[in-house]
Amino acid sequence: MQRPPALPLSPVASGFGTPLRRFGIASRAAQTLGIEYLDSVKKALDDLGATWGALAAARSPTEILAVQAAYLQRAGERAAARSAAAGDAMLGLTGAFLRPTALAPAAARPGPAR
Repeated sequence: MQRPPALPLSPVASGFGTPLRRFGIASRAAQTLGIEYLDSVKKALDDLGATWGALAAARSPTEILAVQAAYLQRAGERAAARSAAAGDAMLGLTGAFLRPTALAPAAARPGPAR
């Protein structure tokens, strides 16, 4: 059998869950962004390995410049896509973080009575 608390929770103490919920939202956003960046790094390393193989097989300076230019173009496209995806993820995941919390009823708010 559970006993009721000796002192009822004040509105201040009952609002303690809000920072915890927001911390949970922020940690999920950080985890999602971390996964996105790790995937991007893996793709970049795979592309870099393929580029090194193409550079090793190149027979002339013209081919080397073409391989390097293609790699730089792909790297720039990946960086732009990663930035757009990170921005979208931050906006989507932090919407709840920025949403204001409901105010306590006027009778429960501390302060002078009006």
